[in-house]
Amino acid sequence: MKMKQISDTTLKITMSLEDLMDRGMEIADFLVPQEKTEEFFYAILDELEMPENFLDSGMLSFRVTPKPDKVDVFVTKSKIDQNLNFDDLSNLPDMDELAQMSPDEFLKTLEKSIADKTKDDREAIQSLEQVEAAEEEQEEADRETESKREPYIYYILCFTSLADLVAFAKTVNYQMETSELYKMNDRYYLTILVDVENHPLSYPAWLLARMREFADDSDISRSVLQEYGQVLINHDAVLGLQKI
Repeated sequence: MKMKQISDTTLKITMSLEDLMDRGMEIADFLVPQEKTEEFFYAILDELEMPENFLDSGMLSFRVTPKPDKVDVFVTKSKIDQNLNFDDLSNLPDMDELAQMSPDEFLKTLEKSIADKTKDDREAIQSLEQVEAAEEEQEEADRETESKREPYIYYILCFTSLADLVAFAKTVNYQMETSELYKMNDRYYLTILVDVENHPLSYPAWLLARMREFADDSDISRSVLQEYGQVLINHDAVLGLQKI
């Protein structure tokens, strides 16, 4: 379970299904508002230690977004007090004017006064809806990017000397599927095949940056190396170089 403050008025709490079970809750409990869910929300806020600007902030609005393996709870603080005090409705007409109103006119006047009083609260809820929509759009974009990503990447690195190549090989401590060593135009080219399917989206870029601390990235393709280069080691080249 984790909490993230999205803005001054909004928190996002992410709970796994196991988190819910440990606290005697299940997703079905959120389908119908009830005292049990309200008590659960406030217990979670106490457990996670709310930011100071949320303490004693009046009414809190909760929005639950179920996911296949988790539940996101968006918490938005209201700018009005939880108990609406009719004494605060200062824009109401005086008693003489109220006495002259029809029941319908009185209700409309009261409705307008309450609407003005709760304007900030409505804005907070609208802001929460926008945040939730943005979160869903980002998650969908991440899923699309993940589905289009190739499971394997060939990295091709260029070295000017065999000593540099061996020094690089001794720094490799990450998983590789295989690697090859070629020589072409007095330069050494190392191809490294890596499975990136079960890694974060940022992993390929992070791995390339780490490799380039010791080698030059190359625009030459593997097919060009296979056709025009001289094969020095055709399988597990890095493992072989590490033994030198």
